[in-house]
Amino acid sequence: METVVKLAIERMSEEIEKLKAQVNEHQRRITLLEKNGNRTLPIEPIPNKKEDELLNNQQVKRILNIGKNSLIKLVRDGVLVAIRMNERTVRFSRAAIMEYIERKQGSAVH
Repeated sequence: METVVKLAIERMSEEIEKLKAQVNEHQRRITLLEKNGNRTLPIEPIPNKKEDELLNNQQVKRILNIGKNSLIKLVRDGVLVAIRMNERTVRFSRAAIMEYIERKQGSAVH
């Protein structure tokens, strides 16, 4: 019984350390937001994240360094797939955006 309790305590300690790391990261991002006057932070790559992330129009335009009309054309031409959340909200798959960038880089090399 004592071993089970020790294992449970070790497991909880590991979880607490993970939570502390997350809190520190959130505090760092809050500090950056405060310094930047609450402007949006740049998109950072997400290492080893299994789920895909959905990006809004502003984030996609910033990543691709394009304007609104160029983004609309990419969607209209079927180059990028827009995920309609509701009547007014559209999101884009981060993985799809990164694949598009890789395709563009590959075609620019040839």
